[in-house]
Order: sequence, then C-alpha cells, then structure tokens
Amino acid sequence: MSNYKSVLLLCLGAIFSVAIQAQISHGGAPIQWGNATYSPTIDTKLMPTLDLITLAAEDAVTDQYKEAPWRFGVEHPVSYNLQNSGTWTFEEGVHVWRLQVDCPNALNISFMLSRFILPKEAELYVYNAQRTAYIGSFTRENNKDWEGLSLGILDGSSMILEYHESPASYGMGEIEIDQVVHGYRSLLNHQDAVLAEMADRMGPFGNSGACNINVNCTEGQPWQTEKRSVALIVNGGSAYCTGALINNTANDGTPYFLTANHCIGTPNTWVYYFNHESSTCAGSTGPTNQSISGGTLLVQNGGSDFALIQLSTTPPASFNVEYAGWDNSGTSPTSAVGIHHPSGDVKKICFQNNAPTINNTGGADVWWIDSWELGVTEPGSSGSPLFDQNHRIIGQLYGGAAACNGSVNNGQYDYYGRFNVSWGLGASQYLDPLNTGVSTLDSYPTNAVPGMGCTDPTACNYDPTATTDNGSCVQNDACGICGGDGTSCSGCTDPTSCNYDPAATVDDGSCIGNGIEITFTILTDNYPGETTWSINDATGSVIMSGGPYNTASTTYSQTACVAAGCYDVTINDSFGDGICCAYGTGNYVVSSLGTSLVTGGQFTTTETTNFCVTSAVDVPGCVDVAACNYNPSATIDNGTCNYTSCAGCTNTNACNYDPTATIDDGTCETLSCSGCTIPGACNYDPTATINNGTCESISCSGCTNSTACNYDPAATIDNGTCESLSCAGCTDSTACNYDSTATIDNSTCEFTSCACVGDLNGDSMITVSDILIVLSEFGCMSGCTADVDGDTFVNVSDILVILSTFGSAC
Repeated sequence: MSNYKSVLLLCLGAIFSVAIQAQISHGGAPIQWGNATYSPTIDTKLMPTLDLITLAAEDAVTDQYKEAPWRFGVEHPVSYNLQNSGTWTFEEGVHVWRLQVDCPNALNISFMLSRFILPKEAELYVYNAQRTAYIGSFTRENNKDWEGLSLGILDGSSMILEYHESPASYGMGEIEIDQVVHGYRSLLNHQDAVLAEMADRMGPFGNSGACNINVNCTEGQPWQTEKRSVALIVNGGSAYCTGALINNTANDGTPYFLTANHCIGTPNTWVYYFNHESSTCAGSTGPTNQSISGGTLLVQNGGSDFALIQLSTTPPASFNVEYAGWDNSGTSPTSAVGIHHPSGDVKKICFQNNAPTINNTGGADVWWIDSWELGVTEPGSSGSPLFDQNHRIIGQLYGGAAACNGSVNNGQYDYYGRFNVSWGLGASQYLDPLNTGVSTLDSYPTNAVPGMGCTDPTACNYDPTATTDNGSCVQNDACGICGGDGTSCSGCTDPTSCNYDPAATVDDGSCIGNGIEITFTILTDNYPGETTWSINDATGSVIMSGGPYNTASTTYSQTACVAAGCYDVTINDSFGDGICCAYGTGNYVVSSLGTSLVTGGQFTTTETTNFCVTSAVDVPGCVDVAACNYNPSATIDNGTCNYTSCAGCTNTNACNYDPTATIDDGTCETLSCSGCTIPGACNYDPTATINNGTCESISCSGCTNSTACNYDPAATIDNGTCESLSCAGCTDSTACNYDSTATIDNSTCEFTSCACVGDLNGDSMITVSDILIVLSEFGCMSGCTADVDGDTFVNVSDILVILSTFGSAC
C-alpha cells in the first residue's frame, strides 16, 4: 500500500437554470440570457469521441489502487484563442466572441485557460448549449499573476464560451484555451444511475469507505469551527488532496493554505472547494458552489512534507471560512483529530484518543498515529490538517495505511508531517509576520483576541473597534489598493509607445520611445516538452521566453515591444535533436513588421542567433552620446555629430568656466580671475573669482573715525589708534585763547584775559578820560562801571590799575 494519500475526485456543481457560482464571479449574464429563441451563429469545435469501453477497462484496474487518482475525464489538448477560433459579432453595444465546444456523450465539461488577461470592461461566461446554466462573469478581477485560469465544471456535452469587450477595450484581451476536460463519469453530484454503476466500490457516503464519519455527525459537533478551514483540492481531470486555511499572528485573514509537500504540482491551476460537506450525518452529497481558482506556492519542504500556498483570492464573507489556529511548540498532544476529504468525498472526521508519537519516515519528521479509534483517512486526505486537543493544527497528512475494511477501521497507521518542524523550515516568516515569537495561536475570526487590529485612522485597513494595534496597518498604494505595492495600475501611459498599457494610471517608466514590436512564432515538433527559448537584450536581460510546450505540431506566438537595437534569440532542445526534421517539421521565426529576421529549426541542443531592429519610425540624427548634438530620439546616425559647438571649459572653478559647454576643450585657466576675494582686505578685488592668497589688512589700516585727531581718510580698516586729545583746544578765533592748530573744540575758549583793562570809554586807549570816569564814580560800591579791578568798589586801586597801562593802545 502506498504511503501517499492521493485525491481521487473533482468537484462538480449541479445544473441550475440560473448562474452557478462555482468560482468567484462578478455578476452579469450572457447576451440575451433567458431568450429561448435566441440562436446566434457560433464557430463549433468537435472533440474526439471517447472509447468508453477501453476507458472502463482501464478504470476497473486503476480504481482498485489508492495510488491512482480517480479519473472522471479525458484532457484534450487544444489551442483556441480569440484570433484563430470562434465567431466575433457586435451586439448590445459590445464586441462579442463565442466558441462552442462539443464533447460527444460527455456528462460534464471544463476548461483550462493558459492565457487569461482581461482589460477593463471585458467579461467571460461559460454556459451549456441548452442555455439553462452558466458560470461567470469572469473579469479582470480574476486575472492571476501566472496569466491563466482554471474554469469550473458544467454538466452537459456542449459548452459555449462567450466573451465581451467594450469598444474602448476592444482587442486588448487575451484568452487561450489549452485544455478541454471531457467528463465521462459523474462527480460530486452522484446521480442514482452513477451510484448504481459504482456501488461495488463505494460506501454509503459517496466515494469514500463505509467506516468514514461525516463531519456533521454527532461526533463532529465540537469541531464545527475548525471544519470551516478545510478545503478539497481539484486539478484537471482528477481530484487531488486536502488542505486548510491557516491563521497568522496579524489575524488579518491573509489566505494562507497549508497542505502536503507531496501534493505540490501547479497550485496556480488548482481549484479549492470549501464547505463541500453533507448537512446531515447520513448524506453523501454537498454543495460545490464555493471555490477559489489558483494559488501561489510560498514555501515547501520534504523535511516535514509541508507546503504553504497563498490563495489567489481571499474567500468572501459568504463562504464563512475559518483560519485554523496552530501550535508550533512540538509538545506532544494528548489526542488528535483529522478533518479531510477522503477520495474526494464530502468532508469527514477521524479521531485518535491517544497521544500520537514522534517518528521519522521517508526522511520527514512526523506525528505517528498507531490507529484511529473512529474513522480513517484515504487517498485524497493527503495534506489534511491534524488538530490537537486544543483545536490547533499540529501537522498535515503525509501518508499511511489506514483504510476502511468494509464498514470498520482496518486498524492501520497514519503519519502527519510535524508543524513545529515546518515552522523552522520556512512557515514562520509567513505565519508570524509580526515576529511575536508565540508558540500557539487560536483560529480567526472566531477565536481571535478581541480588540486586536489596526488602530491608525489614516490606514486603509483601520479598525475603529480595535484597542490594541497588531502591526497590520497599511496604506493605499498609488493605485488605490489597500496594502498594495503600486504595480496593479502601473505601466506605460504614453499612447505613442508600442508597450502602451491603456489600463495603467501610474507611469512606471517602462515606456519605449520609438519602440518596435517583435514576434516569436514557433511550430512545435512531435516532442514539444523538450523545447524552450528566450530573447535577450545586449545586457543579457530576458525580453521574452517560452516553453516547454504541451501540444505537438502546434503554433505558439509571443510579441514584445523593444527599443531599437540588437538582440539574441536562443532556442534549446533538451533531447538534442532540434525541432526539425526527424520527429516532426517544427520551425521558429523572429519577425518584425511582417519581415522575418531569424528563422530556424534544424539544430542540436541549442542555437543562438543575433538580430537587430530599428524603430518603427526611423529618426535621423546624431546617435553618439558624446557629441554636442546627440539626439536621444534618433535611431539612425546621419553623420551630423559635432564635438566643437559645445566645447569649452567645464571646470566650474576655472576663470573661463562655460556653463553651456558639455565637452571640455582643455582651455580652463585660473590666473586671469585670481586675486584677493575677501571683501574686508586692503587689496580686495571685486572682479576676482579665485582667491590667490594675497589678501592683507595692514597697508590700508589706520584711524577711520573722521572726528579723531589722527583720522586717516585713506584708511579702510580701523586699527584702533584713533585719539581726540592732541588736536583739542579753543577753536573760536575771537576768544582770548584761540588755538589755530586745534581741530576739536574742548570748550576752553575765554574772552576776558585778553581785553584792554581800564579802557572805560571804549576808545581803545588808556588815557586821562578813563581816569576821570573813575574819579566820577569814586566811592561807588554797587553797579559800578569803573570797578576796574573787580573788587565791587571804586577806589584808588582802580586808578592804579589804569595808571599801570596808561598810554597803552588796546
């Protein structure tokens, strides 16, 4: 018995007369939906008729083995796109493309789109030819990073794909169908006829064994919260594995999904079905109307057989999902519970009442379940979560031998990769984004810590009810996306560029001016899986690449906008026999504007060819970036480059610096403009731009105070020697002590010491007349004009003063 639990069943929605929400869709309806008489002309593709007898014989063998997925359909490889298939019309104001696909005697049909890139105002629907049920619309909101999309299943043998584009978006969308799944056996809706056909190998609850327990039985009632985290994984024409949404320390509902490493193939093409469970303990069918298409693998490791995926879309509130809690401590639990989808059946539950033990098997650290007390696991349960007694994930199913033996447990073992080991192998960086270091975390949102959230009112995810910030706050990016990186609306916004993106609102600098489109076209040989190719620019950067391919003798084409220049195209064949001509007549062509630049096909292991392209509109001019007249828009050199008109001194410190010069001609000099540049220096030169170190402050220093005795009108720098004493005196020329050399008046002027004493009659002579005046006032003691000696008394002393100068002239 295999150690791997392989999923055996793909989910299918029942037929309704209205839209079937098998995946997240965005409303609307096909043209003229509900009009029974509407019957447009549609291009129809007919798939090959299946050999049901041979298929039944093969299934009779493979259905006995858990190692083999339960096959329900045959995958037809095709290559249908908007250009090579379908019918275009213009109806109700939009461009409409339709393609009908018929699968003879099919019970159901589904599609895999290798290209799904929709612009604004575009939508896709899929419906049965009877126009009784449809899925969609699928819009640009369904665009994935991997540029593809897996579509859900519809019952019937004839399906129509209908695509709408508005006039503004016409021609911008890309849709390529590379796989049609022709379902020849019924799936999740087991009709009576199918149940009867499969009765010998099915238990009463669908495809799983009879000893399994529905999750909604009495035993599962304590686990109603945890069950909402578990989902069935479906891929192509087979069912696959089980997994569970898992919480992170930010408690923010990031759609992290835990499953097993051995399940990993292409998670971006998987469909994840939630809440596929019977509402009763005895039921065998459940809803299939809640699913997510696609996811991105974040980390995987065989050391604990774990894989962590981020779903492409967060499950909407209507799904009512739970993000399971976890325990990374490695502490042995006292009991364990598994919730899973055995063989793709509705959700089941199993119980181990004893403590699992630690073991190692297949190189992985595991929890070992000796045997289940109630229920078992089966192929399809792989990746399903193992919960401890505290309802926290401690591992995911790796393998085992447990199964039903009729209606009872066979008593065999199972083992689960240990979550505490996965934690150190890469899970922690996603599940503990806040670096809290906690060892346990409860589920979200049911058991989330109340009050935790973003408390920043400026954040786009602000939670007004939060009282404790959990570090989850983010802002809108330039595109208005909460927590986005600004890439969802960025691109080339220049309509003249060949890589113009009409959906872009933020220019990311990627516009290629005067660019040109190049196209790589390849016709595969009989072994397309051996072929890969790439086109690289002169720096080695990849412009575009492709392969390996799935379909032989099929033409594939890719186009890119590039700048004028030279490129290398490299094509590889892993077997070493090229793509022509021993095993098919494959070939490849690189072309531009209808002209073939490179052709080939006959080579061994690898072939590299260089080619060059000019712009779509050649612009003549100087293409030398070193020239004065370099033209960045020029694509062809016209010989006009010159190197003198912009030559000059480019040294900004030189006397003859030329700010218009872009080429230095070696004429720079620093003498003609050198001098003293310090404004306060004696020899300051206002025309100098370069200081030559000659500045001095002595030759022009002196007393600069114009009122000082030693004022120096030639001095420009005051040396502190100003003084006002040596030139001070009486400057009044009428004063007795007038000093003709004095330049500063010191207020000492006097007018008495030099007068004619005794000249009482004022005739400037000392005569008898003056004596007579004294005699006339002789004896006067007050107000006397003849008081010559100033003793306030006219007497003999006054006569003696006059006689002392008698005869003198004043």
